[in-house]
Amino acid sequence: MAELIPNRFRGSVTGERRVYHRLQDGLPMGVGTDVRPRTSIVVPCYNAETFIASSLERLEAYVGARPEVFGRTELIVVDDGSSDRTSEVVSLKFPGATLVRHAHNRGKGAAVRAGMLAATGSFVFFVDADVPFALPAFERMLDYLDRKDFDVCIGTRPGRRDASAAQPRLARRLASAIFTELVSRLVVTGVRDTQCGLKGFRADAARYLFSQSCVDNFAFDVEILYLAFKNDFDLKRVAVRLEVNERSSVSLLRHAGPMLAQILMLPLRYHTRRYALLDSTRGESQ
Repeated sequence: MAELIPNRFRGSVTGERRVYHRLQDGLPMGVGTDVRPRTSIVVPCYNAETFIASSLERLEAYVGARPEVFGRTELIVVDDGSSDRTSEVVSLKFPGATLVRHAHNRGKGAAVRAGMLAATGSFVFFVDADVPFALPAFERMLDYLDRKDFDVCIGTRPGRRDASAAQPRLARRLASAIFTELVSRLVVTGVRDTQCGLKGFRADAARYLFSQSCVDNFAFDVEILYLAFKNDFDLKRVAVRLEVNERSSVSLLRHAGPMLAQILMLPLRYHTRRYALLDSTRGESQ
């Protein structure tokens, strides 16, 4: 079984309260928690008390049964200021996980960034807290990142779903279609599913992208992909299958305006050198 191990304490972060749990039992003799994991999985969550345990159990069981694929694995759960017992559930039921807690709700982008920058694995994933995807997608992404040397893998949900597949609500499908059209025309051309909640990265790519990102709301995915394209990262789209209906806290009334504003700000930040490119020669002709 692959062990789920926590990070070492790496100092305080302004505006965050981190709680770390160490897995003392179950580690092989001579194996310490300072051995770098092969795989890190970041799970951002907000008011997920009712379902976070089943999600993490599913992840643990799948990854733990495939040590030859995932190797030593760390699980990082980021509680983005939940008002329910999400953190307590994670602390009690998953003592081997690293729990990062925000004192107040900062947004999904901020939660994912905190987890990704805390990760120490050679390959780093983030996945939505409800884990609505068929889990073999993790293995396919890891293969592209490891053996085929892609920098970033993004999940792509099917445009059409058969009758047996989970069906998102009509309002969400409509909102997603409008958002996708705007983004694909204005910012990230050629990517039709920027918002899929499963993405994987090589560690160096993850550290760069998330250290540069500044979008805290749901538009952070677009910012990450925008930076990846501007830095000529090799990106692979990987088809994923939905097994359950995705939970979503996105509200058209509350979130559409701020998301669009952040997306329109991306080219401005780029051209005013708010983002530091890995190679200053990159992007000059873009």
